[in-house]
Amino acid sequence: MSKINLNFTIEIKNNKEIVKLQDKELLNEVAKEWADKIERGTKKTQVRNFYDKVLELENEIKENDFESVYPFIKMLNSKVAYGVSRKVVSKEFENMFNECLKQIELNDKGEQTFKNFKLFFEAVVGFYKGRD
Repeated sequence: MSKINLNFTIEIKNNKEIVKLQDKELLNEVAKEWADKIERGTKKTQVRNFYDKVLELENEIKENDFESVYPFIKMLNSKVAYGVSRKVVSKEFENMFNECLKQIELNDKGEQTFKNFKLFFEAVVGFYKGRD
């Protein structure tokens, strides 16, 4: 099972910050593996609902700030657990979310880590949806 590594470094080039993911395969091979893992037992509508919720949180961060949205990011854990109890998302989906959300902290790297999670989840959704 591939670990999900949302860590990054920031480089300055031409007076611009460049974010570089530490895991160069996060948005490709790792996402593809996780799409395979969550396929059984996770309804497509639920994957889309959770992705939409992540997009809402991203917009909330833009309108407000990361600190005020942070508790709602962490609350995704309970929403996923509820989905597992209703048997609409798999335990693997819960494991993926838990592994990602535990990396998002309320510090100076938290907002970028959340953005990396969003990109990773977007890649998972793409690979998952591509199975039709």
